[in-house]
Amino acid sequence: MKKIFVMIISAVALLASCGASKKTASTDYQYQQWLAQQQQSQQSNQQRPGRTMRTLEPCIELAQADAENLRAYGTATSYVEKVALNEAERDARNRLASMIKVAVEGAAQDYEQNANKNLKNTAGSIGEAIMSQFVAEEISNTRIIKTTIYDLADGSVQVYVCLEMKTNKDDFDKNLNHTLDRDGLIELQYDRDRFIKRMEMGLEDYKQKNMK
Repeated sequence: MKKIFVMIISAVALLASCGASKKTASTDYQYQQWLAQQQQSQQSNQQRPGRTMRTLEPCIELAQADAENLRAYGTATSYVEKVALNEAERDARNRLASMIKVAVEGAAQDYEQNANKNLKNTAGSIGEAIMSQFVAEEISNTRIIKTTIYDLADGSVQVYVCLEMKTNKDDFDKNLNHTLDRDGLIELQYDRDRFIKRMEMGLEDYKQKNMK
């Protein structure tokens, strides 16, 4: 009986020892995993530079630069390069039109509030006339001055274009003044000059706020 009791005690001790060994091995494995992750994280942090200079996309940089001609950039992505090019150009024209529209609306509102003579046209009608009769023609008279193409990992291409109007700012203002006078939108030269000045300010404000 005494021998059986001793054998039972030995077996229990052996099982406990095995369990402790397994637990210790498991704990050691988890610790090694955690240690490896910590070392990998430290290496990653060491390899990452303290600061990296960002470079501006060339077409955006050109669009934002001071120039004698109004500019805008556009971008598009497609698996067909020609489609991306066409869509990017369309996007640039739309951005240019939006920029001018905002400036026209601001100038028209200012004219309606400060005109020196009884109004024949409201701010809304002036804005619509300028956009349809003048701006549409000016926007069609543009040229692409820069194109950049990026090959993406999924096989598609991303295209940026920068386009500008062929007429410089002085000619743009002269053409606008002629349209305002010819179509009887604003009769007095003083009011036309103020309108054009307000438009110039509006274009600059839009550029500063929206083209970064």
